[in-house]
Amino acid sequence: MGTLKAIGYDYDECRKALVKMVIIDELPFNFVEGKGLILFSRTLQPRFDIPSRFTVMRDCLKLYIEEKERLKRALKGQRLCLTTDTWTSIQNINYMSLTAHWIDNEWNLHKRILNIFQVSNHMGEIIGQVIENCLLDWGIDKIFNCYSRQCKL
Repeated sequence: MGTLKAIGYDYDECRKALVKMVIIDELPFNFVEGKGLILFSRTLQPRFDIPSRFTVMRDCLKLYIEEKERLKRALKGQRLCLTTDTWTSIQNINYMSLTAHWIDNEWNLHKRILNIFQVSNHMGEIIGQVIENCLLDWGIDKIFNCYSRQCKL
């Protein structure tokens, strides 16, 4: 037999869930202005006014900044292993990603992409400069090792 539970309505929580849906499902910002979502939202919770695509875009950036700060705190004092991947798109544009790997105090392995960059080329000097700038931005100063690989697409 089921039980009833009173559930409160929190506009900010709904807005945050909408932003997470846009991010997780890789939806375009104008998705929030679609007739189908508006109908669904009004049926589900008539009090929720869907914010504009510009507000959702700002909320996504705000969430990114919050998550980046949380990750910076988690990385503080950790000895990191870094992996870089470089590739060239079919449009002949060069890219590079920088990923951090570490083991926490409970011996759990973690892996997080720190950034994906467009780079002018895949030469060592450029890669080194990009890595240095990224590490300075993240406040990372304890590196155990660094591995680089190049992918051909």
